[in-house]
Amino acid sequence: MTPMKNYSIIVAYDGTDFHGWQQQRGDITITSCMEEAWLKTFRHSINVFGASRTDAGVHALGQVARFRTDMTIEPERMLKAWNAALPPSIFIRSLALAPDDFNPLKHVKQKTYYYTLFLQRPLPHVARFGWHYIFINQVDLNIFTRALQCYVGTHDFGSFCKKEYDDEPTIQTIDKIDLYSFKRWGALTVAIHGKSFAHFQIRRMIGYALDVARRPELSLDYLQEILKNPNPKQTLVKADPQGLCLRKVLYKNHDERSKRVY
Repeated sequence: MTPMKNYSIIVAYDGTDFHGWQQQRGDITITSCMEEAWLKTFRHSINVFGASRTDAGVHALGQVARFRTDMTIEPERMLKAWNAALPPSIFIRSLALAPDDFNPLKHVKQKTYYYTLFLQRPLPHVARFGWHYIFINQVDLNIFTRALQCYVGTHDFGSFCKKEYDDEPTIQTIDKIDLYSFKRWGALTVAIHGKSFAHFQIRRMIGYALDVARRPELSLDYLQEILKNPNPKQTLVKADPQGLCLRKVLYKNHDERSKRVY
């Protein structure tokens, strides 16, 4: 019997028309589409297991995943055939043999997410990949920038997430937050770096910072108070999903001396 082999893949996708990454009964997801395309092409089933469970409407440029198969086809041929069966909204950027113990959730050094805000009505060909917040013209971008920096460090983000499980951690560390301006597209992209994030955390981080920068009755002190006193019952804005994109996942190997970027 041919032994099972472990493979790693890097996937890019437009999440607009999918109910997120994770398999869900009755809904079309990224993994269900990928697994069906594999079955159609190679006539046997696999399970695709990813580094991040992106939500409905969220995109990715560098989602990392693994699967196992006993097929003996060369990875390059496997990649070409699989991509040919996928819709244009999903593209596997690379496929390679991985160590037997490779798990996309383990040994993560850092994940980077981008959130793109359009400062003006976007052109149609980019509108799916950012959020044109209806009150963006009322937002003080200097305060918005300062508000984002309040998140850097280790905090209890219980006010910023939706807990799916009782043991899901809300204490998370944000390594750094960078801002990039793209004048050609009238866009501002927030790059958020951290090892892990709770469900809805980034979208609420962005939304709350926008609220604080727009509403005169709020302040940076108010945002700090939310961080210090976690309460999931918040009424501030949650940013729309289409602005969020998983940019990359950085790994370190077992002996801690080298890194892999997927």
